[in-house]
Amino acid sequence: MNIFFDIQIAILVIITALPAVILLLNKHKKNTWENKHKKFISFLVTLLLLGTLIIIYGSFIEPRLIIINQQKINLAKITEPIKIVFIADYQVGKYKQEKFVEKTVEKIIAQNPDLILFGGDMIDNEIYNEKEINFLKPLEKLTAKYPVYAIQGNHEYGIGGGKSLRDSNYRVADMSLETKNYLENIGINFLENQLTEINIKNQSFYLFGGDDFWANKLNLEPLKNREKDLATIALIHNPLAAYAVAKENVDLMLSGHTHGGQIRLPFIGPLGKVDSITPKTWYQGWNNIDEMKLFVTSGIGESGTRARLFNPPEIVILTLE
Repeated sequence: MNIFFDIQIAILVIITALPAVILLLNKHKKNTWENKHKKFISFLVTLLLLGTLIIIYGSFIEPRLIIINQQKINLAKITEPIKIVFIADYQVGKYKQEKFVEKTVEKIIAQNPDLILFGGDMIDNEIYNEKEINFLKPLEKLTAKYPVYAIQGNHEYGIGGGKSLRDSNYRVADMSLETKNYLENIGINFLENQLTEINIKNQSFYLFGGDDFWANKLNLEPLKNREKDLATIALIHNPLAAYAVAKENVDLMLSGHTHGGQIRLPFIGPLGKVDSITPKTWYQGWNNIDEMKLFVTSGIGESGTRARLFNPPEIVILTLE
């Protein structure tokens, strides 16, 4: 599939750059139409080359960038700031591999967080490759320093959207167990519909890690077992689960899944769609669902095409206050 998208990128580069070169050459030839309309040709060539640069930038430069997205939220009974690193959608495989993961680890350590949360889709799993999970090995450097928690996403279950949502014949291998085992072996706490109490700086809150929504594995029953009057954070890959989660007296839900649309245009928003249901406003950033806050990260990896535009990969630094 990556070859298909790379061919598309190559075609777009050719159909923008080649006409620009031809127009430039004809512009400098006497008695040509292009020579007689130099200003218009210069304008047209500029547009074509700008298109070429945007295609190259969005395909090969922006996806390799990593920005730090600083966010804050007030939670009940949190008086001393707690710094959380939140990352979703590594999608390690054809585009993002061990070197990129190592780069993210260095940036996370530089932030010196109190807690690290991974929001699912750790592997791409578009085509079965049992070795791609090994690209996550640099994450073990984090578990030696910080408490780290992770959950499943749809790609761990081999669900890529479209027909695979309804028909298992369109799914690839279920790598959820292998992903869980691998991450636990390198010291990451893996939550599958589990509720745990987090204690940091003599302050406590509940963390619920939900299983994947698209895989029909999400079970919110453990949220009914809260015995203490503490704030609750739900870590659930797909933001569509927010409608149900908001009914469970949850303060904050953290999600990924959307990649922010991967390509975002000014005044238009996300071009890529994960489904026909998720509101565009839920593709990144903050939303309110009843009394619950929802935050969706644009993610750090890509699926489908390798492209990102006006939407670079991000590491979210969420400070609880």
